[in-house]
Amino acid sequence: MVLGIVLVALRGQLLEVIDIGITLPPLTVFTPQEIWRSLVLVGFAQIFLTFTNAIIATTSLIGHYWPEKRVTEEKLALNMGLMNVIAPFFGGMPMCHGAGGLAGQYYFGARTGGTNIIEGLVEISLGLWFSNSIANLFVAFPSSIIGAMMFLVGIELAKFVWDLRGREFLIMGVTTAVSLASNMAIGFATGVAAYYLCRRFWKT
Repeated sequence: MVLGIVLVALRGQLLEVIDIGITLPPLTVFTPQEIWRSLVLVGFAQIFLTFTNAIIATTSLIGHYWPEKRVTEEKLALNMGLMNVIAPFFGGMPMCHGAGGLAGQYYFGARTGGTNIIEGLVEISLGLWFSNSIANLFVAFPSSIIGAMMFLVGIELAKFVWDLRGREFLIMGVTTAVSLASNMAIGFATGVAAYYLCRRFWKT
């Protein structure tokens, strides 16, 4: 977002899209009907993606990048649960950890927890001072830069495929193929089934 502000300023559009002023998040409450409707529309479908990308893959990636500072799946799940229980009451969107985000931060130089602290302070500051301009900044931000960053992050994640051997590669291939052909939920279930079948019948 900071990069977006800089780019907009360089293009001479800063005054057109920026509206500076302190805006505090309002307290929001929900009815049981609204909660249930949200779960039906997006919540239940997100469960499998959260398990795979935000918990399992992220834990594995942390262990690869920082083997001496491993984080358990339980800690990640608890952390996300607390975030998503508290944030909606202050207008926050659902949040999760993700292997893609972690790989991107690592690829572009992040190595310590201080990176998240800096990023969090920047985002809080933007939310307080530029909340009326966020949508305009997103529109003005060059999509080509986002595309290039996502491409590089994709390469960073894809290189781990070369570390897979034997049944691990087979399970990955089956899960990916079924997920692409159907959806993440079916792919997840197929991957779990393939894992247990391989563990039972593939002893090497």
